[in-house]
Amino acid sequence: MIDDSDIKTRGKGNLVKWIRNRFFTGVIIALPILVTIWGVSWLVQKIDENVVGLLPEVLNPKSYLGFDIPGLGLIIAIVLLFIVGVFASNFIGNAIINAGEKLLNRVPVVSPLYGGLKQIVTTVAQQKDRAFRDVCLLQYPRPGLWAVGFVTADLSGAPLKHLSDDFVCVFVPTTPNPTSGFLLFVKKEDIKILDMTPEEGAKMIISGGMVSSNEKPVSSPKGKNVKKRQVRPSL
Repeated sequence: MIDDSDIKTRGKGNLVKWIRNRFFTGVIIALPILVTIWGVSWLVQKIDENVVGLLPEVLNPKSYLGFDIPGLGLIIAIVLLFIVGVFASNFIGNAIINAGEKLLNRVPVVSPLYGGLKQIVTTVAQQKDRAFRDVCLLQYPRPGLWAVGFVTADLSGAPLKHLSDDFVCVFVPTTPNPTSGFLLFVKKEDIKILDMTPEEGAKMIISGGMVSSNEKPVSSPKGKNVKKRQVRPSL
């Protein structure tokens, strides 16, 4: 015989579980939106502070409006970059920029810093379609442990004099911050190319392996291979 108090307890338990699940569903939906809005707002605010602060008092809208205009610094930065691009595309502008670069190359401390940064930016801009071209698996930091990396380019330059042309450059990022990591020179035969886009690889690294859109074969209890699809957790 079922006691009435037992039914009431179960009903309260189901209600608490329903409320808890709906709450976490709201958190999962709202958290990425709020973090994205916060990140964009923080970036725009930092650009505004650094760009608008350089304007003379007469040109600063805050001096006669009494309040800041959100996004004004970003708009000014975009316009200035466009003007610089137009200026550098003609003969006179190109000549002035070259003269300025020659002057910077004569400064002892500034020269290596400016030259290195320019080379990195130029290389990335020229190879933007090839950057992070493949996602791969490689054994790192020791045999038996596997890490996700990005094939960035074929080996070139000074390392090629000591290694064969069978090596490629692989960038192994850290979790959860993929902007830092290690540059490794790995043989092509020692890496496994994954059927993933660079965006999917980045999501897997940032999430610590919790997010992946690839289907993976797993073994069923009977020993048969079945495909495991990524599904959203039921809440």
